Amino acid sequence: MHFAFAITEYFPFGGAQREFFAVVTEMANRGHQISVITTGWRGEKNADWQYFILEQKSKTNHGRMQELSAYVIGLKRQHHFDAVIGFTRMVGLDIYYCVDNSYVATKYKGLKRLLPRYRAYANIECTLFANNDLKTFFITENLRKQYQLHLNINMNESVILPVCVNKSFQYTEQKWQTARQWRQTQLNHLSSIILLFVAADFKTKGLDRIIDAFKLLDKDSQAKFTLWIVGEGKAVKYQESLERLPEIEFKFWGGRTGLDQFYLAADYLIHPARVESAGMVIAEALAARLPIYVTDVCGYSFLANDDVESVILLDQYVVKELADSLQQLAKKSVIPDRGVGSSQISYFSRAEFCADQIEQWYG
Repeated sequence: MHFAFAITEYFPFGGAQREFFAVVTEMANRGHQISVITTGWRGEKNADWQYFILEQKSKTNHGRMQELSAYVIGLKRQHHFDAVIGFTRMVGLDIYYCVDNSYVATKYKGLKRLLPRYRAYANIECTLFANNDLKTFFITENLRKQYQLHLNINMNESVILPVCVNKSFQYTEQKWQTARQWRQTQLNHLSSIILLFVAADFKTKGLDRIIDAFKLLDKDSQAKFTLWIVGEGKAVKYQESLERLPEIEFKFWGGRTGLDQFYLAADYLIHPARVESAGMVIAEALAARLPIYVTDVCGYSFLANDDVESVILLDQYVVKELADSLQQLAKKSVIPDRGVGSSQISYFSRAEFCADQIEQWYG
């Protein structure tokens, strides 16, 4: 069968992008014909896949999404796709892999709803779900309930995705020992507590919140920590802010594959995200038995309840609560080697789960 997969932009290190690539690859391995619809592709291209890359003209994000929606509809008229599967919200999809909060439910109130940005995104969302034949993967049950309250959801054609991570992230004593040895080669002070931050979008995922929490610590406490930042975000202003806190060691690693090594080498993951419908980094970290500090707005924050060393922070008071937690951590005489992780995490392939479901829908 011929399946088209649509995403706003592909780059190798984003969470949604990794999910996208895994599902597309699984479907290709099963012998299906693959087309990709996007506005940009960073990374190697598969010679067996057909690429439709839209050159965009709009200067606004919502205008670009309108252009992409029109592009998808136009391509469907020109080509025989058995289905178009979208990893970004756009008009014209047959299957929507939903990892984002409902725009209608969560964005703007009152007169702000008259803004072109809101009207464009709300129209895309409402038009997408007006299709009674739309099939939807939801990342969490809470996300499905959010959409169900505000839009017409075909419950018989919606599926909740299991919390799955690659087995490479699963903790073993041997992998942990190897990562700890590597850790020692990276530190100036071997007694440092390594705090790990992993994100493609530094602002949305709260790097500034971490820095603001550091500012509330006394210098002796600041000196206990090393911050590792992994991701392709814009680093300049955050680096300048961290340089004004000379007691804290930090390193920007850029975008990385092989994140399991970082999870196993660090002492805590800090994920004070402003918006996070799920948060694969949360599941991956807990699979490696890395304790986490995470905001309650994250879809996968409930996993932290399984780990006694992990802390769920109230988004409304996140900086103060994070600072208090770090202050207590700095005073501990012994830092636990590992947490216990979460029993709610599975290690089978979610890409295989999705491929099985897509084939069931279109078999």
